[in-house]
Amino acid sequence: MNRKVYIRSLCCLGADDPDFRELFSVLEARRMSRLLKRAVWTSVHALKDGGINLPDAIITATDFGCIEQSEAFLKALKGLDGAVFRPTHFMQSTHNTISSLIAIRLGCHGYNVTYSHRGRSFDSALLDAWMQLSLGDIDTALVGWFDETTPLFSRLVPQARERAFSLLLTTNPNGALAELASPDLADLRPFLAMYAPELTID
Repeated sequence: MNRKVYIRSLCCLGADDPDFRELFSVLEARRMSRLLKRAVWTSVHALKDGGINLPDAIITATDFGCIEQSEAFLKALKGLDGAVFRPTHFMQSTHNTISSLIAIRLGCHGYNVTYSHRGRSFDSALLDAWMQLSLGDIDTALVGWFDETTPLFSRLVPQARERAFSLLLTTNPNGALAELASPDLADLRPFLAMYAPELTID
């Protein structure tokens, strides 16, 4: 039997960063890329606003992954611009680093997956969450969409956009902002335009 899916809360960042000292110590912040800090920040605040401590699933979308760390790793590998090789550059360059770090930060051991399908990444993440919620496999899902750009990457991929967006979905209608009747991003656009105008959707 299919259950209804509801949007409990969301958090979105624009171009300006919040004060990350609210969540991270100086040492933590120094070891994390800007993208990772923004991803954790929006995730924590979406959960806090939704009154949920731990989601049943963390489902992340990223069109291009951790570009800044990937560039740093490749530059060091090729000995360009005097770049110094650091293991963290490699460790934080993989696409699923974002979802994994969110889970570690929250202490969440449930379903965790990353979709990286270029322009279809968020569509895939939203569909996965909606299906699992609808079918009764889970009761809550934290769905995120995170991307970054660098000057070099912007020249190579002009359509790339920065995003930091977390959406908390649930099957409980109490306190919900709206029902998510379908996993179609087109149906979600009017809601996002109202509640997350900072989010860039191509």
